[in-house]
Amino acid sequence: MRSLPLVITLTCLVLTGCKSDGPLRPDAYGTGAEVETPSDRLTTLNALDARVNAVGFRLSVANAELCPRTGPITGLLLHAESQYADYLREAARENWKLRGDLPGVAAIAPDSPAARAGLRTGDLLLSADGQPFQDGGPVGDAGFDGLSRNLAVLAEALDDGSAELVVERDGQRLTLRLGSVAGCAYPFQLDPSADFYARGDGERVFISSALAALSPLDDDLAVVLGHELAHNILDHRAYFDEVGLARDVLGNWGVAPWELVRAEREADRVGLFLSARAGYDPARAGPYWRMLSGRLPHLRMVQWGHPSAGERIRSLERVAEEIAVLRAAGQPLIP
Repeated sequence: MRSLPLVITLTCLVLTGCKSDGPLRPDAYGTGAEVETPSDRLTTLNALDARVNAVGFRLSVANAELCPRTGPITGLLLHAESQYADYLREAARENWKLRGDLPGVAAIAPDSPAARAGLRTGDLLLSADGQPFQDGGPVGDAGFDGLSRNLAVLAEALDDGSAELVVERDGQRLTLRLGSVAGCAYPFQLDPSADFYARGDGERVFISSALAALSPLDDDLAVVLGHELAHNILDHRAYFDEVGLARDVLGNWGVAPWELVRAEREADRVGLFLSARAGYDPARAGPYWRMLSGRLPHLRMVQWGHPSAGERIRSLERVAEEIAVLRAAGQPLIP
């Protein structure tokens, strides 16, 4: 497998999520009531962000041997004050003590190198292996460039597998040793959105906050994220870019629907194996899809390039049974 640079997970990496001009619709937060204050919005989205980070970390580590692209991962979810729009920035500073471009810890995956290092949510990273991170001075428009430069410093420090970090916590400076483990080099990202979607683009795995909120069990969330990770592992995007007719203009409408259906079926099967390898319950796939099709009726019908929910449920239940047989026989879970 080809080794890649450090894989760092970032909250609200797509800046449209952090630069929203106003509150998202309530269903983006998984609630029927308006989330009124910027602090409420950040707190609610951060809880979803942390779940996606935790499940994604487990999937990445458990399936490193199956991924064509791997790299060192830490379980850190990082962000900075400078990436937040004006109306959210003060709340971000208050919630997490952020300062300029300095990387702050938004969440930590359980049982990860970051957790073992003693890092905590709200820690502010000041340096790595003696190289200071730059705060960038007064913050103007929301942007990612300053944080990106600091993350490059962190990646270089972790190039040998670990780094000595100086962090600020509750006004005190601490020195911690951060390690890493090998994992799939496809970071997982939450998109703040009231739309229901998830996708793997060959580089990352995305899930909307609305869909994450509609997946209250981590076993359910793993079904979705495992499916999208499978798309990346199987390199479906590159294949469709090659065979699709003007796909850059038409999107999936430029790909034959039977090719898309085949890819969805492959990702369903492989994705459920990936989630099972990470310790999640594959038997949840059927009930989860029944719940989804109940809440989102359009999923019950055959769509362009997607099987109906009924077909997916039957297929996923057969895969779950196959996984159970392999486990009972002590066989490795290789899709």
